[in-house]
Amino acid sequence: MSDWDPGQYLKFESGRNKPIRDLIGHVDLPSPSRIIDIGCGPGNSTAFLAKRWPGAEIIGLDSSAAMLEAARKRLPGLQWMEKDAAGDLSGLGTFDLVFSNAALQWMPKHEKLIPGLFTLLNPGGVLAVQMPQNQDSPLHRALLQKNGDIRAQQYNNAGFYYDILSRLTGNLELWITEYQHVLDCHGDVIEWFKGTGFRPYLEKLDARAVIWNCPLFAYCISPQPVV
Repeated sequence: MSDWDPGQYLKFESGRNKPIRDLIGHVDLPSPSRIIDIGCGPGNSTAFLAKRWPGAEIIGLDSSAAMLEAARKRLPGLQWMEKDAAGDLSGLGTFDLVFSNAALQWMPKHEKLIPGLFTLLNPGGVLAVQMPQNQDSPLHRALLQKNGDIRAQQYNNAGFYYDILSRLTGNLELWITEYQHVLDCHGDVIEWFKGTGFRPYLEKLDARAVIWNCPLFAYCISPQPVV
């Protein structure tokens, strides 16, 4: 698959930023020292993190060189790292906030990935994650009907993630928010998805004029050490 296109992705930045703002609003950390943004893309999510916690050390991590180039231009004062978050991240140390918006669905084996991210937390730290759950939208149903053998993203229901996270912590929140992005025409639907989930199907699309984007959010806190 070709590299990501930051310009295409950011054509609808305002709509893509809504889940980011909502997830950050749920994070109850007054002054985290270290933050990592997993799958930071062109830095739009990282910009919100830097605005909320300007005193924190923030690392933006992504596997796309093109996305990171755009992120560096946008926020030259932050740290950016090209790395596959599905691999071993233990060498990066630990963080007060491990944040990820609309990225983990591109990575396999969530039953191992999520606990691995949890180990990056300091005691009392927060893992805050958003993943789209729009596989039942008209557009995604059409994509899967025509191209059922192409499954570039991993989708699981809330119960799947509860089972994983509840074994790691008792301080856990899971919720689903439905976002309606009303666009002007079929062409805008195509343009939106060309920046993300449409990439594996680029020439095979049966679209509708309204996107149904229903992300699954997860928010959990690493247990404090027993004294």
